[in-house]
Amino acid sequence: MEPFKKKDREVDSDSLKNVIKEQLNRRKKPVKFTWEGLKNLSLFFETNPFDKLKVERFKELTEGSKAKEKDYVDFFEDVERGLYGGVQDLGYAVGDLLTSGIDIAADTELTEKLTEAYEQNKVKDTETLLGATTKVLTQYGVPGGAVAKVANRIKVLKKAKNAKTKTQKLLNGARRIGYMSTVFGATDFIASEPGRETIGVKQEKTEGLTGDDLALARLRNRIRYGAEGALIGGGFSLLGKPAAIGFKYGLFKPGAKIAGLGLKAVDKAVVTPVTYLAAKATPAPVGKALRSSSKFVIDKSLSTLLTLNPRKQLPEFDKWRLFSETSKDPLERKLRRLDNFLSYFRSLGKQTGLGYQITSDAKRRIKAQSRTIEKYLESIEKKSYDLAKSFEGQYNTATTSPASQDYYLDQVLSFLKGQTKLSALPKELQSTAQSLNKELFNIKKVFGDLLPDGDLKKYITNNLKTYMRQSFSIFTNPAYQPDKKVKSDAVDYIMKNVIGLTPGKGGNKDIREAAIKTLKTPNMTNKEAIQEMAENMVDDILRAGKQDGVDPLTIIRNIGKKELRLDRLIKTGEELPTAIKKLLGEENNLRASVLVTSSNAITQATNKMAMDKLAEIGVKQGFLFKSKEAATARRFLGTQKIGAMKSLGLLKSDMEKLYATPELVQAFRGTSVGLDRWIQSGFYRNLLQLKVAAQYGKTVLSPVTQVRNVSSASLFPLASGHIGGRASVSESLKMVIDDIFGAGKVIDEDKFIKNLERKIELGVIDENIVASELSAVLNEIKNTRGVTSLDKLIRKLSDGKFTFSDPALQGLATGASKFGRNAARVYAGGDNLWKWYGHEYVKSQLKGLFKNTNDVSKWYKEVVGREFIKKNTFTGKIKNLDEATEEAAAWYIRNTYPTYSKVPKAIQDLRKLPFGNFVSFPAEMIRTTYNILSIGAKEATSDNPYLRQMGYRRLLGAYTVLGGASKGALALASGITGVTTEQLEAYKRSLSAPWNSRSTLLPINKWKDGVGKAINFSYFSPYDVVTSPIEGLFKTIQEGKLKQQDAEVAVFNGFFGEGGFVRTLLNPFYSQPIAYERFTDVLPTIIGARGGRTKTGSLVYSETDSGEEKVLKSLVHVIRGVEPGFVTTGDKLIQGVQEDVSKGGVPISLQDELLALFSGIRIINVDAPRSMQFKVTEYNKNKRAVTTTEKFFSLRNFRQRGPEALAEEFKQIQEENLKVNRNFHIILKDAETMGVPKNVLRKVLKQRGISSKDSGKLLRGINIPYKGYDGRMKKRVKEARKLAKERGESINPNYFYPRRKFLDIVREYNRKKLIPEIKTEDRTGTEINTGIIDSIRDFIGDRFNRDQTSRIQTPALPNTPTPRVQTAANINPITGLTRTQQALLSPEEQVIARKT
Repeated sequence: MEPFKKKDREVDSDSLKNVIKEQLNRRKKPVKFTWEGLKNLSLFFETNPFDKLKVERFKELTEGSKAKEKDYVDFFEDVERGLYGGVQDLGYAVGDLLTSGIDIAADTELTEKLTEAYEQNKVKDTETLLGATTKVLTQYGVPGGAVAKVANRIKVLKKAKNAKTKTQKLLNGARRIGYMSTVFGATDFIASEPGRETIGVKQEKTEGLTGDDLALARLRNRIRYGAEGALIGGGFSLLGKPAAIGFKYGLFKPGAKIAGLGLKAVDKAVVTPVTYLAAKATPAPVGKALRSSSKFVIDKSLSTLLTLNPRKQLPEFDKWRLFSETSKDPLERKLRRLDNFLSYFRSLGKQTGLGYQITSDAKRRIKAQSRTIEKYLESIEKKSYDLAKSFEGQYNTATTSPASQDYYLDQVLSFLKGQTKLSALPKELQSTAQSLNKELFNIKKVFGDLLPDGDLKKYITNNLKTYMRQSFSIFTNPAYQPDKKVKSDAVDYIMKNVIGLTPGKGGNKDIREAAIKTLKTPNMTNKEAIQEMAENMVDDILRAGKQDGVDPLTIIRNIGKKELRLDRLIKTGEELPTAIKKLLGEENNLRASVLVTSSNAITQATNKMAMDKLAEIGVKQGFLFKSKEAATARRFLGTQKIGAMKSLGLLKSDMEKLYATPELVQAFRGTSVGLDRWIQSGFYRNLLQLKVAAQYGKTVLSPVTQVRNVSSASLFPLASGHIGGRASVSESLKMVIDDIFGAGKVIDEDKFIKNLERKIELGVIDENIVASELSAVLNEIKNTRGVTSLDKLIRKLSDGKFTFSDPALQGLATGASKFGRNAARVYAGGDNLWKWYGHEYVKSQLKGLFKNTNDVSKWYKEVVGREFIKKNTFTGKIKNLDEATEEAAAWYIRNTYPTYSKVPKAIQDLRKLPFGNFVSFPAEMIRTTYNILSIGAKEATSDNPYLRQMGYRRLLGAYTVLGGASKGALALASGITGVTTEQLEAYKRSLSAPWNSRSTLLPINKWKDGVGKAINFSYFSPYDVVTSPIEGLFKTIQEGKLKQQDAEVAVFNGFFGEGGFVRTLLNPFYSQPIAYERFTDVLPTIIGARGGRTKTGSLVYSETDSGEEKVLKSLVHVIRGVEPGFVTTGDKLIQGVQEDVSKGGVPISLQDELLALFSGIRIINVDAPRSMQFKVTEYNKNKRAVTTTEKFFSLRNFRQRGPEALAEEFKQIQEENLKVNRNFHIILKDAETMGVPKNVLRKVLKQRGISSKDSGKLLRGINIPYKGYDGRMKKRVKEARKLAKERGESINPNYFYPRRKFLDIVREYNRKKLIPEIKTEDRTGTEINTGIIDSIRDFIGDRFNRDQTSRIQTPALPNTPTPRVQTAANINPITGLTRTQQALLSPEEQVIARKT
């Protein structure tokens, strides 16, 4: 049974009959081929759309053309009509889709204007089959090809090849139908123009509709077009697949191209001229003077603060970290201790600028080279998979093909080991395998050359082409445990070959004797003692394999030499006995072997070269010393020798011989401290895992967040002024998509991979804050050695290593793991897109600044503040101009775009705590915002005009994202919708959700009676992290003044209160994580939780629920809170399709949910009357809370609480009651400002138990004193009499109930106004009532009067003597009143004012 009755629909065949009649009566014309027609057709392919001849020709083809109609059909002209008509109809279709969205959101009439323009310039219909076909292919082919391209990527729509069984054939048929339905449906939705005739689906009539009604009707018709297309596609799929028309990534490029054109126009018309003139207008000496004077002021201020001597000059800041904490100079000691503290909050930590650059370069180089190997492996695996599938399709008959992906991968591994020739590999694999081999050869050569002299170095350097290490699971999987059989075989091997069962017949005498002497008991035989010794040795081998941060080859060599007593050299691991290799988890596959060979070689070689360079710089700069005596001489007391470093593995460095402070020694050695040790605890690790898993699901696995991640990241380049034609968003998008989805498909693979490696090496890409933070915490959890069941799950989820015996489950698990990995890469790709674009943009900028590397050196000193390293630390080659320019551009990106590797130590430690949400992101936004302004100021004050122009461009971009954009968007949205800033402020202040109250909200339609829609612009802007605390400061102070708080209280709340500066700024760092919040909601209050209520007050379960119901509701609440984002999105879409309602009774709109899915923007449903219902309930609760304490009415301490004390307490109750009424009056007036009629407000108040009399007072701003005391005070007197009777005494009733004093207080508060009058004088000396606006201006300055977005709508004053105001303000010709009079006077007073 349906909940709603559906209207019967009539089938209207008039249109169909008219079309048939027209077609049957059409006269046929002869078809001719003319040279004129061919010449005109050639104009279509002219690339300039504004070519004069082309425009004239287009006009001739329109229906309103004055050209004479021919008595024949020109073949070429008909094709020309098809081309122009197809393009026109496609443009009209897409344009209608866009204008419909705007009309729906903004209540405009753009759709009608578009239709009018289309009808006036419509191209004549074609008259031949070829012309009609050309038109259809043009209109539907381009979007159809794009949709098909996307559909081809959807694995579930791909058919299995060579289906033999009935089930396989049926499945392929279903897939084919799904594929064709998707392509046809989506294409029809995008490309069908309004009014297009349908075959079997009834359209909604649009005659007579205007504005958003017309737009909504057309959108619904588009859905019908899509549905019809899907039906036809499903049937057509049985006949064959349509042609793949379009171009690669066709879906994305048009949008990117249009966006690019818009940005270029803004750049050319506004940004470039403004910044050019600004750069010319600032002489170099002025810039230098500004920079020097500001530096002087800062230095003098700090110097006076630290030394109490304004004359003393502070040393350069960079030198503070070079001082000793035990220096003889007190100032140096202070500066060093201060610098130690500051080091936790800066990217450099305790390193110098050069030292940090070298270590950072090393980390990025390791990441880049590892990524290159990974890309080649991905390509080989994808090509091997395709080959295996192809082979299976060709040769499989009734049985499974012997060919598989592993077969081809093993062939490549044999080639890398020198066991197979390149020519023996399939041609599809040869090129990539050869590239991988070259990459491995170079890595092994560098590593081999750096090894200390010895047998291992000799072996590797002599076998560079074939050297491959053996991989073992014990080193790659912390949860690895061998099975009993493998362990038993290893014990047998050690008993027979290492210990020896019989003296003189093999084994080692000392081990055997130790076993018998130490382990043998009276009840044991020698063999049993030897077996126990062997078991202990096996356990010791497994323990050794689980060491952190040690090169696996070092561990294997130690096992071979010390445990197994082998006399042969262990070079790869293959030399170990078979039983021991199986014990360690021998892995015989391409990926494992390549990664274990390359990763350790890359890491150790890079670290060795970096440490050698750092040792040289450290000694030179004075933070490293060649001896302890040298350190002591410089007052660096208690230094230690650095010694062996884990990160070097088998290599050695000059650094190991040097001395440094204990903190630096600890850092170089890689010793874990503090929170790193906490993670070893299973309970603590589980807390972190829960936090990270929920965050991962709500971000990486959320389609809405994925979309918002891409769109909001576009503000990063804008913040630095990176707009215009210097770089291509389309090309950046293509590179990123190729990186994510292009394995085995990219044409010039080597060039692409090297380009990718270079961007990573420079720190431009793969630095997404959220993805990197989640990955970092997961890796820290995975690398611990205590293993729990949750550990195993987390590791399998992140590694994708699920194993099931059931093929269906295994396929599902593998697909889920692949989905998770791809989702993470897509999330990071959204960041990479704009950083790639930004890097290319800055490179283009710097090419105009740098003519040679000397210019680069000058720029480094002026902007970066350190020397340019001209020689590459790792290759030893001198950098050319292009390389230097790339590095300089990358420096800009790392310091002005959020970059995970720049997160300071303090924030890295915070992320390991079980509270806070994505702490790295707000920290990076603060850092990069400061850098944008700081770097922009440096550039703008340079003596180089080109650099000055770059600086002004950057500062202009910063202004845009830090306020200009939001203010502009707000002004535009308000202008389009008619919703005033006063209405928006009223909504945010009183009736919005808490998370929207300090945001920039943009109305998207006209609000009627307090009901409408809006979006949160701040939620879209990543820079809201920086601007919201400042906005919170001023808004909190402003609201405090409105609520008549004391100045001190208002200012304190502005900084430290809820929504104030400090709490807003720090909230991401200490707030409750997503996962824990739901547990807090459901756990009992006795342990500090909320006991079944959310933080917004909603009930999870009620007190009357049974224990079982409470548990069930709590479980559902927790699961819904931590479920992955794609589940939540899917659920909302289904609810939208079903026209369901939310928990609060608000209808769920499919349109809104689709907008959120495809744009990342969620619609806010503004409904002031509905919100008022909750506010009235809250008001009643607050009124009751005024006297909830029993202390006032009790006899407790009655001797100290006489009539005066009671009267004072009663006055405090009335004061608190006044505050409650005042706050609620503000809410009522804000609702009125939003357009809610008074009769609606009265109705809401009445429904919630507030009388008409009290409603009227509250609406007029008259206080309602607390009067519910009489009965309770009489009861107090009665209890006093009872107490006196027991004592044989009598009482004075007025002592226990000073009724007269209470009545006087009630009368006093009965006269109180909810908005007090603040008296000032006008220019003539007459006192006037200016209300709250002037009070705020006096309190926090004129800022809020100037800032329209912050102006408060002031309620009308009650009846008072009419003031005479002499003012020069503008009078509204309609009302006859000034703006102040309209805001401050009551309706009666306004009538008198007009007469006056």
